Amino acid sequence: MNSAIANKIVAEVTEEIYTEYPELLQKFGRSGKQKCQEDNEHHLNQLRAAVHHDNVKMFIDYSEWLDGILTSRGMKTDHLIDNFERLIKQFKRQKNEELQKHISFLQEAIETLEIK
Repeated sequence: MNSAIANKIVAEVTEEIYTEYPELLQKFGRSGKQKCQEDNEHHLNQLRAAVHHDNVKMFIDYSEWLDGILTSRGMKTDHLIDNFERLIKQFKRQKNEELQKHISFLQEAIETLEIK
């Protein structure tokens, strides 16, 4: 996945989240929106590394680690799952077969998080 596609996906997911949950902007301000964008950049970096190494466990481990951090700060696992589902939707919009493995890794991470 090239940087232009990754940047577009990050921007779209961030906008979707803040459009669907406008209270987030009131609660966390512009800096919260920027943090959401940075978090999605981290998700994609971890996902790209896992796909590059053909190691889904690497991404699942990241997802479980991140979920632990987020839930300790008052967020819910559902928030992370929702974010990953939005990434999948954006990958599918790209209609690029090279992104199929990214989608499958995200789906496996979601399945793991759902059974926690």
